[in-house]
Amino acid sequence: MVVGGAGRGLVAGHGGRQAQSRGSRRRHRLFSTPPHLTSRAHTDSGMRVLAVSVILLAGGAWGQLHSSFSSAPLLPIAPIAVYPQERVVAQGPVVSTFSQSSRPSFASSSRPSFGSSSRPSFGGTGNPCQPTPCGPNTRCEVNRNSIAQCRCIEDYVPDGNTINGCKPQCVSDGDCPDDHRCVLQKCKPVCGPGACGIGADCRSRNHNAVCQCPSGYRGNAQVSCTRDIPEIRVAPPAPPLDPCLPNPCGSNADCRVRGDRPVCTCPIGYEGDPLTNCVRGECIENRDCPGHRVCQRLRCIDPCQERVCGEGSECTVRNHQPICSCPRGFVGDPFTRCRRFDPQELCHPSPCGTNTNCRVKNDRAVCSCIENYIGNPLSGCTPECVRDSDCSHNMACQNNICVNPCVDACGEGAYCDVKNSRAVCSCPEYYQGDPYRGCYAECTAHDDCPSYQACIKLQCVDPCDGSCGVGADCKVEDHKPICSCPKGYTGHPFESCRPFTREDLCNPNPCGERADCTPGFDRNNNDRPVCTCPKYYVGNPLVACQLGQCKDNNDCPENQACHGYMCQNPCVTEVGSVCGDLADCHVKNHLPVCSCPQGYSGNPLTECRIGRSGFALGRSKK
Repeated sequence: MVVGGAGRGLVAGHGGRQAQSRGSRRRHRLFSTPPHLTSRAHTDSGMRVLAVSVILLAGGAWGQLHSSFSSAPLLPIAPIAVYPQERVVAQGPVVSTFSQSSRPSFASSSRPSFGSSSRPSFGGTGNPCQPTPCGPNTRCEVNRNSIAQCRCIEDYVPDGNTINGCKPQCVSDGDCPDDHRCVLQKCKPVCGPGACGIGADCRSRNHNAVCQCPSGYRGNAQVSCTRDIPEIRVAPPAPPLDPCLPNPCGSNADCRVRGDRPVCTCPIGYEGDPLTNCVRGECIENRDCPGHRVCQRLRCIDPCQERVCGEGSECTVRNHQPICSCPRGFVGDPFTRCRRFDPQELCHPSPCGTNTNCRVKNDRAVCSCIENYIGNPLSGCTPECVRDSDCSHNMACQNNICVNPCVDACGEGAYCDVKNSRAVCSCPEYYQGDPYRGCYAECTAHDDCPSYQACIKLQCVDPCDGSCGVGADCKVEDHKPICSCPKGYTGHPFESCRPFTREDLCNPNPCGERADCTPGFDRNNNDRPVCTCPKYYVGNPLVACQLGQCKDNNDCPENQACHGYMCQNPCVTEVGSVCGDLADCHVKNHLPVCSCPQGYSGNPLTECRIGRSGFALGRSKK
């Protein structure tokens, strides 16, 4: 008999002397581990324990070797699944051992004798599960080989192995992870639904839920958290003081306020110390100077004195702009250097190579190959080709030049391939026509086809072919296939449609936790599930609904009102105070009372001004 842990079984095997030897070596572990066998081991002597082990081994081997024995002795195993109830033969807790009267008899001097007419008896019933060999909280089953199997009952786990018995998943919180607690002997998350109040954040600590309101919210995190909307009242500003009055700056200076300090500057076109005196400059811009001068740093100067032109060049001022130019008979860059020009020196002698032309352009020698020659004109030009073989495989030799034979060879819209330096024309796929004259497509856009067809692969075809799912309807609108399930059917029209039933709307319930689902209709009068929170509940019905704080004002403190089943300050809304500008708001009997502060008058629902005081009772201005 081999002892296994959780997930492995105790197998009563066969194998003659080899099985008897293995059973003898492991008999101590067999009778010391299972609790229901411990009492027998304590009462019997060592020799009796050895004898029981030999009996079990011999009985198991005999049962496996002789098909006439109706059941094998024992195969307790750890549970691997929950089996149907009709397979359960016996269920723990049961503590049982073989009685002395049920042990088979063996001769002391030789191995047991087994025959077809003599069978050892285990409990007298032939059922290995009666009495049950399994521990507490287990059930005993008999497999197809008539071997007993011990399995844990539902929601229990092996206590080492099923011979010892099975135990609950947990007994105390310490048996669970830190973010779980033991509830009804099961580990469940501490931050599950309802652990904290509405709008509160939940985190786990030592198997307990720690609730707190998020930033910007306040309230009892165990009940609910509401957005913190402070009431802000700004006092009327004091009349500002102008630090530039009286003007602390110098003569002709400008004074401007920066922060609460005066800053003195000279105006545009003026210079000097702005704290004492600013004087007008000679100029502000070029048009304040004569046409042959420019304005720089409030002074009219000659720009040619700044050496803006190059060596040997002439400088003249026109309309306040310096113009540099080379003198007559000179060439070059007037901004760098001018030199005397001699056109003959550019191409004589020619700086170009053989088979080239030299000409002067923009005072420079320009080299170019002669007609139908190629190469570097500075070193020499040669003919590009003499025969077609001198060109690449997709080119042809014409007038000593390799040209593309496809140029102007094929008709409009045709493809051109070069084979043996000759153009071969063909129409593209789905095109029609003579490739040497012109190829055309039946269509290139949907508008080229009737409205009930679409342009696919340059052909006008029915777009509904293969577009919709099984059982779906298809119609073409403006060249596009429109797939839809027939009336009374539901499903994905691009996959399949099936008959629609009202049970499809709310079964299973598509709404959130504690939300109600009722069949309804959309704007197009189509069946749709409608999710709503029950009365006195708040939340997103698509996610979860929770019981609100109040049902009416009487459920709230006197300084709060019940709005949307939540206790809120009636003086403040998400858009601000319900009272007018500069007005005070107090809550009385769950209603906001607006009044002008002392020394102010006006309608407190709209605006308070300095004057007679007054008050008004109301909710909010619209």
